[in-house]
Amino acid sequence: MKRHPKYRIRIEDESRLENLVDITLSPWWLAAAAAAAVVILILIAGGIVMTTPLRTLLPGYMKQSERSATEDNILRLDSILGVYEQNQTYLDNILKTFDISRVPTDSAAMTANLRELSPDSLLPPSPLERKFVNAMEERERFNISVLAPLAADGMMFSPLSDNGIFSANSRTEKKGKVIMTSDEAVKSVADGSILAAYYSPGEGGYVIIIQHAKGFVSRLARLGSPMVAAGDNVLAGQILSLGPRPDAKGRRHVEVMMWHNGMPVIPYDYIGNPEPTVSKEIPFEAPRGR
Repeated sequence: MKRHPKYRIRIEDESRLENLVDITLSPWWLAAAAAAAVVILILIAGGIVMTTPLRTLLPGYMKQSERSATEDNILRLDSILGVYEQNQTYLDNILKTFDISRVPTDSAAMTANLRELSPDSLLPPSPLERKFVNAMEERERFNISVLAPLAADGMMFSPLSDNGIFSANSRTEKKGKVIMTSDEAVKSVADGSILAAYYSPGEGGYVIIIQHAKGFVSRLARLGSPMVAAGDNVLAGQILSLGPRPDAKGRRHVEVMMWHNGMPVIPYDYIGNPEPTVSKEIPFEAPRGR
């Protein structure tokens, strides 16, 4: 029969020849007792370190005052970075505005330039997306072809000037070009209120934006010195600014855009030059007597 080893722990008092402790353990019990002793020692050491000043000797430890000061500095730095980014964006916009060689682009094109997308990452439109796009296009066509003319029936529109003429190419465009004479002033196309009046170097003149009744808005660009300011109320036919400056070829023209409830419309349909009507002279016929 195989014999199992036994271990004995004995504590004797030799002065009195007495046994104080006499414990007999198997190997498994001895290992368990040693592990329990190690765990107890670790807990005692951890408690001493956490509850006494010895914790300041741990690597990476930071005092409460230093931790609060660090958090406050991080928050201040984040606020400073936010203000810096806003100011930098403002300066970039100013530089772009005064850059006469810049090609004007819309926000979608600017976003595409900032983040180039891989063609492999572009998925074709889903059926729901195509349905939504078609519905929005139909709604826009209905607003432009039906709602805008109905709203314009009760308004009095006036041409930009007495002798200004829409160029043939812009009569079907959403940005109309009105050719002006050298001594002609620019007038308001309808009653309204001035939303903005500012100088645009990229467009070679002043820009005036007017809010009209029934959801109409007009924007006139390439103007001369303005005679009105933001917040002024104007009447149809009232002078807004002096005539435009000539371009490189000596021609003078004003660019006009119009919207109805946020939808762009064709300016020529509302403030275009009416076609001259030729009235035929009716020959006089003397009354015949009976």
